[in-house]
Amino acid sequence: MRSNYEPVTDSDRLLASFGVTLSGEADLASQCSAGVTAPFIVRAEVKSPGALGDAKFGLLGLLPHFATDIGFGKQTCNCRMETMKSQPAFRESWWAARRCVIPVELISEWNYESGRPQMWHVQRADEAPMGLAGLWNDWTSPAGERVLSFSLLTLNADGHEVFGRLNAPDHEKRMPVILPINAQELWLYGAMKDAERLLTRYPAEQLQATSREPPSKAWTEPESWAAVPDMFASEWHALAAEQPPKRAVRAPRALAPKPHELPGPITGDLF
Repeated sequence: MRSNYEPVTDSDRLLASFGVTLSGEADLASQCSAGVTAPFIVRAEVKSPGALGDAKFGLLGLLPHFATDIGFGKQTCNCRMETMKSQPAFRESWWAARRCVIPVELISEWNYESGRPQMWHVQRADEAPMGLAGLWNDWTSPAGERVLSFSLLTLNADGHEVFGRLNAPDHEKRMPVILPINAQELWLYGAMKDAERLLTRYPAEQLQATSREPPSKAWTEPESWAAVPDMFASEWHALAAEQPPKRAVRAPRALAPKPHELPGPITGDLF
């Protein structure tokens, strides 16, 4: 799966959904992908009433202790739950219980069912923010720079009525671990065995997926036409300016559910 998503950066929504606020200065982008700074929530040393944890800023793409530069994070945006305990890039964070919740408005992924790729956005059906399960680390560069980073946990999505229909046809279907509201605190503070039980598929009926198609560009007359001496200019300008019928801009379409399918095999990965 892609790691592109829209982070929750609005203070009111963060406070209402997770009980946290963002402190300090950070240049937050409206879309998050590899190497982009975004908020994530970690277990608090002293938990405040009503707060899920402490909000931090970090780079998407987990940097393990042996990373030699920030570019390593391009390979570690996603962490497969099937191999999180053994893969060198992630196992230290898992066994050290460095678990985090990633506040997300929506997730972007390609859909190919129409015969051409279309960008689809997945979010909760009630449009409330989602809390994704992740792992994080506090990395120190060879130059002594301290950098926080995190990764999204994913699982197999074969047969899932939403995520099972996204991604390229020849790629394995994957989906992020979306934590229900009542499971987020257990994910951060619970015992390792209890946290691992939370790594399950989020119900498709509680999600909505919509397509977004860019509007057609309006035709404009080239500036050079004004300087062309042509006695028939008014006629051929009018003909050339005749636009074909505008294609109506489609409203966002809901991704209709498909019948359940049996899950396929899980393949390995590099990280």
